[in-house]
Order: sequence, then structure tokens, then C-alpha cells
Amino acid sequence: MSWILTNDIYDKKSNKHYEGAYSQGNGYLNIRASFDEDLSEASQNDTFWRLPANVTLEKQRHTLSKWGIYIPGIYGNHPILGEEIINLPYPLGINLFYEGERLDMNTSSFTEFNRQLNLKNGLLQRELNWVTEANNIKVKYTRYCSMATKNMIVQKIELTPQNNGEIIINSFTDSDVTTNGYNHFKEIDIDKECQSVFITTDTDQQIGIHTDLNIVNENVKDNKISIIKNRLNNDTVLQLTVYKKIVIEKRTYFATSIDIDYCGDIKKQLENKIIAYSYEEDLQSHNKIWEEKWNQSDVVVTGNEDVQTAVRFSIYHLLRSANDKDTVAIDAKAYAGEAYFGHYFWDTEVYLLPFFIYTQPEYAKKLIKYRYNTLKGAKSNAEHYGYRGAKYSWESCITGREQCSSWQYADFEVHVTADVIFGLIHYCKNTNDEEFLINEGLEMMIETARYWMERTYKKGDRYHIQGVMGPDEYLAFTNDNTFTNYMVRYTLQATLETVSLAKVKKSDVLSNLNITEDELNKIEDIVNNIVLLVDKDDSFIEQCGNFMEFEDIDIDKIWLDKKRPFGQFISQERNYRSKVLKQADVVALLYLFRKDFDNKMKKNCIDYYEPITTHDSSLSYIFHSLVYSDIDEQEKAYNMLEKSLGIDLTEKGAAEGIHIANCGGIWQALVMGFAGLTNCLESDELKITNKLPDEIDSLSYKIYFKDSWYDIYVDHNESRVTPL
Repeated sequence: MSWILTNDIYDKKSNKHYEGAYSQGNGYLNIRASFDEDLSEASQNDTFWRLPANVTLEKQRHTLSKWGIYIPGIYGNHPILGEEIINLPYPLGINLFYEGERLDMNTSSFTEFNRQLNLKNGLLQRELNWVTEANNIKVKYTRYCSMATKNMIVQKIELTPQNNGEIIINSFTDSDVTTNGYNHFKEIDIDKECQSVFITTDTDQQIGIHTDLNIVNENVKDNKISIIKNRLNNDTVLQLTVYKKIVIEKRTYFATSIDIDYCGDIKKQLENKIIAYSYEEDLQSHNKIWEEKWNQSDVVVTGNEDVQTAVRFSIYHLLRSANDKDTVAIDAKAYAGEAYFGHYFWDTEVYLLPFFIYTQPEYAKKLIKYRYNTLKGAKSNAEHYGYRGAKYSWESCITGREQCSSWQYADFEVHVTADVIFGLIHYCKNTNDEEFLINEGLEMMIETARYWMERTYKKGDRYHIQGVMGPDEYLAFTNDNTFTNYMVRYTLQATLETVSLAKVKKSDVLSNLNITEDELNKIEDIVNNIVLLVDKDDSFIEQCGNFMEFEDIDIDKIWLDKKRPFGQFISQERNYRSKVLKQADVVALLYLFRKDFDNKMKKNCIDYYEPITTHDSSLSYIFHSLVYSDIDEQEKAYNMLEKSLGIDLTEKGAAEGIHIANCGGIWQALVMGFAGLTNCLESDELKITNKLPDEIDSLSYKIYFKDSWYDIYVDHNESRVTPL
């Protein structure tokens, strides 16, 4: 079933993967799909130092389970890693005790285990038959993050016993949790009377959490509320009657000091957030909102169930992690884990943004506005390095200031500054949002242009950018990386064009930005004279200056286990001077600017670079798939896509969160690749070039293009574009 993800074998070694893969969210908060009850051998309050490391090669602490409740915008300050998203207290706890035995997936006896995530509406369900010495109890859990009531999580537990007896329902909120081994809670205030927990973080943000427990059947014999080690407990004793189902509903409400309607008193704020809708009413509204989102964003695949499931899995996570605020973006793990600290990368503009630009444009604008709202932080970055203007962070967070604790990336992976403007241009061109372009957009352009004016280096009559790391992070200290230089030239040219537009439409904007003719002349000089290692005679692009002088190595001799990253088999020092790539940034260039290069150049480049590319990055396969589609090598294009499809599914790679950039890439591979959509940067006219591989019978989807909606249908016999 392409809408339902199912796991029917519990294996504690893979449990953490399912917690990430089945994560839920609603645009306000996100939760990992951890069990409702405590799990033995899985403490949640471990403290340790997580140190700066190569993000690809770092070995994560693989505990059996990791609770995760994340509200984007709630961040703490880690003494080493900088700003990071905070794992909030866990309010979803429901332990079941029967005659002294607690239901524990690692120690209890059970049969008929099954857990499912419904991608259509984000409902998570788990069923099992709990076998105790004196009873068999059928247990069913259901929960969802309400799309209708954004600050609410709803849980329902159904118990059907085979014998009479007593059961204790221990509903709890546990505040004894850490984030990446660090405690960000400065104050914890637990209120027994109103069943609420109030947290003050180390950044002085406040969070209030309230839980309501409702026993539908009147079988309650006793109830007791207690506080034990920062855990708020509500213990209810129920009488079980043979084969009579008991239904327990639990609602959790959140309020924070960053909520738009914050009233200044977190306790009063929390009271105002509690609603009286019935379970059925809220679920109905929740389902309707999800239906509307899918109506705009679904991609229907026929003839290949694996591709259909994978693309819906990808779209689901893109939709549930899209935030209603414009002060945050979507972090690299889609708020389904802590591996990247809740930080934002170039993934946002290059991998995620196209999906939103063409199916959910209102969220695309929020992602762009996040970059505008952190322009002050980008200017602070530039000043830190001794430059004017704005330098966007390699790892950005709530302030926009650089958060990357590995200096190589923070110092040298500067292409992100141009990538941000590339995304801005892409959004404005498709939505015709001229007002945003001329106002906020032009300010971003001018400030980043000022950075490039000083970051470039003129020798003779040519401009160089020295000391950079391109998207291929296995070559760290290079000059004139072609991807970077090409992206800089493109964004500077767009800056000049936008200045010309502003002169006609809104000249006062230019006055406010204090842009001078000397600056405009220098921008134009850089555009005309920046070094680009594109050899049209030989139809080849060199990745960076003197690339051919890097050392040739026997990759297969060094890489003894292809299931592990290549970087684990070679020292970083040797890697930095060898002709072996993490991901081919020339291939990324060929896709992002595909109208600029003919098929001969694309083929020459991908034939050369792919054999020396390890694909150690989850971002790599997708752009290879897209370029292979461009040059009509559909078999290779599909093989590359197939490798991407399994990263978070069959390869069980979601233990630390979702590879959300890969999710955005999968959508692009189908829509821009196999269905051959010409994006708005290539043409003002919507065009389809059918590139469907044999493994797929047809594709259909909706697209928002240049302010209009269209239905697209592609099979092996025809391509149809229908205006809506």
C-alpha cells in the first residue's frame, strides 16, 4: 500500500530507525515515533560531550530509543556546538501496569505486533497482543499532531482484555531529557494541580505543556498524581471487564514564548490554548487539511509501487516539516532527530525549495523570508571574517550567525551565500513576486554582492575565488571551484538586473541601500571576468583550478567495505589531496544550469566524474539521476534514483532523522527529470520533455508555474499539460 508504511516485526536494533522514519508533525511541532511507554535499556537523560566532527564520518550514539519533541524556534546554546534545537520534555508517556508487570517492548511477551504510519493523514498506529501470566490484553495506540489545532498532540489507547482484572494507567510527562547529551533546561516548574509542566531554557525561552487524560468508559477505581524526579505522573486504576474495550484519550497542549499570540504570561498562554473539540471533530478537520495539502503536492506513479511509496514518503515529510513561521526553515533532519542540531544548510534552497515553489508557494516564501530575517546574522558573519556585506552561514540557525563547529566548512564552504540568492531568484521568478524581489530581495542581493566584491581576488583582468570548498566536501582547499564561481556570477548578474528593475519601479529602494555606481561597475566587472573552468572546445568542465594535478588513487583498493563511507578508510589529510569526490559538484552545476550546457558536455563530465564519486552524501545520487535523464540515459537515471529511494526506507537510515534534502531531490528527479518539467529559470513557458524510464508506466501531478496551476500527465505514449 503506497499510503501506508508498515513494520510488523519488532527488533530493538532497528527500533530507532522507525522512530525517525515514522516521525509526525504539523508545521508547529514535530515528534519522533517513539513508543508511548518507557523502554528498558533506553535512558533519555544521558549526558555527554558531543564534539565537532566531520558530519559524514561522525559515529552517532545508537541508543535503542530517543524521544524527540521539537518546536522549531525553540533553541538552546550548546557550549561547543552553538545554537541547537531543544528536545522538549516528553509528555506522551503512557505506561501500562498489570499485576505488577509493566508493558515493555524489550522485556514483555507479546504477539501480533504491528505499527503503521498513514502518509495520507499522518496517523501513527501500533497494535499488539500483550501476554501476561494472568491475561491477554489487546492494545492499540493511535496518535497524531493535529493540523487543525497546531499546538495539540492527540493520543488514543484502546484496551481489550480476555479476562477480568485491574490495570494501572501511568500517564506521565518527563522533563529529565537531554539534547545531544546536554541539558538546556534552566528552570523546571511542575504544577500538579493543573497537570502542567513549565520550562525555561538557557536562552530564556519559555514552554508550557499541559496534558488531559480522559477515560471514556467509567471504570476508574482510583487516581493519584505525583512528582518523581522531574516526572509528572497521573496514575489511574481501572477495572477491566472481559472483552469490554476501554478507550483512553490523552491530549497534550503546548504554548511557548515565541508564539505569535504570546500574551506575556506562559501559564495564561497555555490556558488559552486548550480547546474543547471532540476527538472526531478535530480528526475530521485534521484530515481535511491533509487532503488539501496532498491535492496540491501528490505525485501519482503507476507501474512501480516502490517509487510511488518512496515519493509519497518524501512528500509527507516535506509537508509535515514545513513551518508556519518565517523565522525558521527546515533543518537537515526535518525535525526528526538531533544529528544536525536543527541547523539549516544549502539544502534549503537547492533541494527543498523547488518542491515548495511549484506545489506550496506560500511555504516557499516563508523559507525565503527566513533568509531575509537572518540577514543581520549574515552581515555579522561577513564582519567576523573582515568583509563588508553579508555572508550566509554554512550551518544557520535561529540568529543566522555561523553555527558550524568544524572550521573547514564554516570558513570555506562559501557557495551557500550564492545558493541563498539563487533560491530567492527561483521563488520570485515563478511567483512573479516583484514587490518582495525589489524590497527584501534586492537588499539580500546587494549585501551578498558586497561580500563577493571583497571575497573575489583580481589578478590581471580576471577574478578568482581562492580557498573554497565546493559541494564536494572531499576537496577542502581549492581555488576557482567552478560550481561556486558559476553560482556567484549568476547571482551577481541577477543583482544587476534587479537594480535596473528597481530604477524603473521603485528608485527609493536603491537610495536606502546606498548602492553606488562604483559598486555596480565592480559587480559588472566580476560578472564579465570571473574565472570559469568551462572548456567549450573539449566539452568539459574542470571541478576546480588544477584539479587534474590532484593525486590519482586506487579507490577500490582503499574502500574495502562499500556499505560504509569511503571517508572511513582514508585519512582526511590524504582525502583532501586525492582525486576522489564525496559528491560531484560539476554534476550539480550541470543540472541547476542545464540550459547552459549541451548534452555532449554533460555526458563527458558525468562519465568522467561519476567513477571517482563515492556518493557518501545522501545528496549525490539525485543530481546524477537528473543529469542522466537529461542526456537520455534512462537506465542509469533510474538506477541512481533507486539508490536514493532506499536511504530512509529499505536501508533504514532514519535513526537520527530524515534525509530531507534527499526527499526534495526525489521529487525533483520525478518531476524535473523523468517527467521533464522545464523550470521557470530555464523558460517562461511551461514545457514537458518526456524522459520516462521503462520501470515507470506513468506520472501525474499538479504544478504551480508562473502564477497558474496545471495538471501534468506523462506516460510512454504522450505528455499532457492541462491548465486548471
